[in-house]
Amino acid sequence: MKKEILNTWNGEKVELKISSDGFCYCSVCGEKPQNKEWRPYDETGLPSYDICTCGFEYGFDDSGEPPYEKSWKNYRKKWLNDEIDQYFGKRMTKSEKLIQLKNIEIE
Repeated sequence: MKKEILNTWNGEKVELKISSDGFCYCSVCGEKPQNKEWRPYDETGLPSYDICTCGFEYGFDDSGEPPYEKSWKNYRKKWLNDEIDQYFGKRMTKSEKLIQLKNIEIE
């Protein structure tokens, strides 16, 4: 797995996990996007405002303010425990979610 480090507009660093074929995984749920060019943040760390199938909206659910990792972790916990009204993508069991999280090195 490759990693991309972004230096955000306020000096924070963001680490994105990239698949071996160049796709950037969702930093919250580990889903692999359909678009190889997709990134949740641009090269300056500004959010895309895209919504993942887990329901996380980059720029809204993270308040658009680095450090982003804390909001990812908080949302991920709710997502894992089915505390999120998920309108995007397919419903997943907790075991399926845990397998998907391995994409972003979360056990």
